[in-house]
Amino acid sequence: MRCPAHTTLLLLSLAVVIATIQARRIVQWPRGSTHPCGTLMSPGKPNGWRSDQTDHCFPATASDHMVCCVDIHNVDNPHNQHDAGVARHNPLSEPIRANSDTSSYSWCTCSESICTDQLHGTVAWVGLPGDQIEWKIDPPSWYYQQDE
Repeated sequence: MRCPAHTTLLLLSLAVVIATIQARRIVQWPRGSTHPCGTLMSPGKPNGWRSDQTDHCFPATASDHMVCCVDIHNVDNPHNQHDAGVARHNPLSEPIRANSDTSSYSWCTCSESICTDQLHGTVAWVGLPGDQIEWKIDPPSWYYQQDE
């Protein structure tokens, strides 16, 4: 029969091993969030007067641009017809292509409908205040640190 102290130690050791295996990647977005979003880069690439095209993404307060949109299939669609809170002409093709990878075009959007209806992407997660997130899909491999 095992001693309760040994059982507790075994469970703690197992938790550390699992946490090590599943350690998430940390991405520092300028507005405070630390959660990665597909292949979206931080810092982003410069364009014209902007030194970082992704610097508006994922504020820790989740006040705006808090939707992680991945696997975007309609990158070239500049027409928003479903979200009245955003301009109808919403051209995102250039910044999405410049700041994410063709393997899974990714972007931060201000609503789930911009992701799903305009861009035909998948909402991976939605930011919540305090740098928390609500998963909309199972956490994919890009969310975790990869062994080098």
